[in-house]
Formats: sequence, C-alpha cells, structure tokens
Amino acid sequence: MAMRTLLLCAAVVSSCTSALAEDAWKTTEMAAAKASKAAHYIEAEKLLSENLKLAQSFGPKDPRLPRTMLDLAEIYRAEGKYAQALNTYDQALQIYNKIYGPDATEVADSLEGEGEAYKSLNDFGHAEPLLSQALAIRERQLHAGDPDIAQSQNDLGELYTLTGSFEKAEPLLIEARAARQKSPGAESAEFAQTEQALGTLYARSGRSKQAEEAFRQAVGIFGKTVGGEHPDYANALENLALSYSARKDFANAEPLLQRVLEIRQSVFGQEHRDVAASLDNLAALKRAEQEPDDAANFYVQAIKIWEKVLGPDSSDLAVDLNNLGTIYAFSKEKNRAEPLFLRAAALDEKALGPESPELGTDLNNLGLLYFFEKRYAEADKVYVRALSIRRKALGERDSAVAETMSSYALVLQALHRGAEAAQMQAQAKAILGNANGSR
Repeated sequence: MAMRTLLLCAAVVSSCTSALAEDAWKTTEMAAAKASKAAHYIEAEKLLSENLKLAQSFGPKDPRLPRTMLDLAEIYRAEGKYAQALNTYDQALQIYNKIYGPDATEVADSLEGEGEAYKSLNDFGHAEPLLSQALAIRERQLHAGDPDIAQSQNDLGELYTLTGSFEKAEPLLIEARAARQKSPGAESAEFAQTEQALGTLYARSGRSKQAEEAFRQAVGIFGKTVGGEHPDYANALENLALSYSARKDFANAEPLLQRVLEIRQSVFGQEHRDVAASLDNLAALKRAEQEPDDAANFYVQAIKIWEKVLGPDSSDLAVDLNNLGTIYAFSKEKNRAEPLFLRAAALDEKALGPESPELGTDLNNLGLLYFFEKRYAEADKVYVRALSIRRKALGERDSAVAETMSSYALVLQALHRGAEAAQMQAQAKAILGNANGSR
C-alpha cells in the first residue's frame, strides 16, 4: 500500500511538473512573439533559445520542439544570422516531416522560411524550389484566399521580380494583394507588404509612377501599423527614396535614406545586411550628386559588412568593388583602384565563368584605369579580352560593346596604331547610331 501511495504522489508531481512546463513554454513563446513583432530581436532570440531547451525536454516528436525551432530560425534570419537560420529551419523541417508527413502546412512553413533566407543571400537557385514547394503545399491544404497562401504568393512573387521574371511575378502579387485586401484588410501590414512588392515590380519593369505611388501607400500603412522605428517601415521608406533618386530628386531622397540607415542601425546594429544595403544606396546617391569622397566612404563601410555577411569570396561583392574602384580611378588615388578591379574580376570569373558579362565589365574598368595610368600595353591586353567577352555575351550591337570599343580606340591611338584606332572608333559610332535610330 505504501508503494502504491508513493507512485500516486509521483504521478501527481509529474503531472504538475508537465503542466508547469507547458505553461512556461506557452508564456515564453508569446513573449518572444511580442518582442519579434516590435523588432526587439535580441530579446526574442534569448527567449526562444531558453524555450528551445524546454521544448527538447518534451521529446523528439513533440510538435512544440519544431515550432520553437522555426520561430528561432525566423529571428536568426531577421538578424542576418543566415547560417544559423538555415540550420535551424532544416532541423524543424526534418522533425515536421517525421511528425506530419511531407504535405503538411507545418512543412510548408519551414520551406518558406528557408527559401526566404536563401533569397536574402541572393541565392535564388536554392530559394525558388523551396518557395514554390511551400506554395504548392499550402494551395493543396488550405482554402483559396487563405493568409498563408497569400504570404507564399507574395514571397515567390518577390523572388521572380528579383530574377527579372516579371510575367510570373505580377499575377502572384496581384492575387496576394486581392486576398489581403479582403483579409486582414487594406490598412494592414500584410497588405502594405504586397503593395511594396508590387512597387518593386513596377519600378523594375519601367512603371515609375505606379511604383512611387505603391511605395508611398506602403510607407503610410506601415507607419500606422508597425510604427516609424520598425524595419518594415524602413524598407518601404527606402523604396520611396530610391524612386525619388531615380528621377534625380536627390534633395528629398537623401534625408529618407539617412533615416532608413538610422532605423536599421538601431534595430540590427552596425553589421547587418540591411545596413550594408543602406550604405550602398547612400553611396550611389553621393556619386550621382558628384560627391565622390562621401560615396567612397559609404562603399568602404558597405564592403566591410558584406564581407562578414556573405563571405570574402562572394561574387556579390564585385559590384561594390567595381563602384569603389571607379571612384578611385577618377581621383588622385588611382593606385587604390587596381586591386579592387582585379579582385572583382577574380570573384566574377570564379562564380560566373570566363565569358560572363560581369567579368567583361570588370575588365573594361580595369582597361580604362590602365589607360589613365599610361600603361598602354597592359590596357591593350585587357581590352582585347573585355571586348571579346562583351561581344559574345551581349551581341555585336550592344551599347556596352560600343563603350569598350571607344575606350580601346584611345589605347590604340596611344600605341600609335592609328588605323586600327580609327576603325574601332568608326565601329563604335555605327553601333551607337543604329541604337539611337531604332528608338
């Protein structure tokens, strides 16, 4: 009898402990969600890391374990901790597959998050199949117009916009906007997200007036819903600023871009990808305003962050390296340009191949630098290769080919090869003349 009484007490204690643990998990999860919504990501990460330890005590097939992992992965992604995010998404995905099977909406949630992480890294080849699979699962499992379907449509539409597949992007984004206009409504942050995505599509496809109006609307809605210190508000504000910059309204663009940088530095710290993106935008603005010293300073700061976020061997660095090199090439610090152009060329050749148009741009810039430095023999060799690459990649009638020909003609002239220079210059003028005549 005594043993039976002891077991009964143990069972009661175990039940109470389990109930307390479950209550603690729920309370912490809710607190983390509140912190995340307010963009207090450090607080949210700490709470979810604690909750993960608790969830692990529930057993390997308890659904609270992958739920906590998924929420933590979302925070890692927001913070720019992409390696940790991808690893945690993958762990959640594996557990959800074991618990519910491959066609569960929880699996779609994990695929969606992982795809978004790859999208943030500009790894669209990995992102697209994950986002497409997530949308397919949600369309099979949920009713038309469900908020999760709209989210998948929005995210996949954004990716197609980034890759230039506008004909795929637009119907997805329009459908997502229509669904979100009904629920949760046209004044919601979700609706603003899709309005902003459509604005990006319009901007990239040459519909600047529609783009600016979409961005302005998104800024207004985000200001009311998430507030003026939130990264979602900053994203919309940035897009509006870039639309001003595109029409050379620099006076209105610059203070907005500075405000975006301040918000991102406050929320994410000094070494986040969005901070680097802000610095890039300010650098481009300063170049357009003919303020090269300020532009160079912004590019230097951005490159340091990109190296940490993407790694020093990422080809995505090549754009900033080229831009910074170009500034130095036209300055008194020409000696600082060559290593930047050479590094950009090496990154692009390794990542994109020896005949990529990006490599052609790198070499074209390097050739121009050598011309400025009167290193004509080296410029000759570089321009021969740059011209060959651009002809193959872009065609004989592209304006970039004419650009390289015009610069190369100057080198040939300096090498006392006047006949070749005249012929090259004539070909360049013919290309440009045909291009202008066809407009």
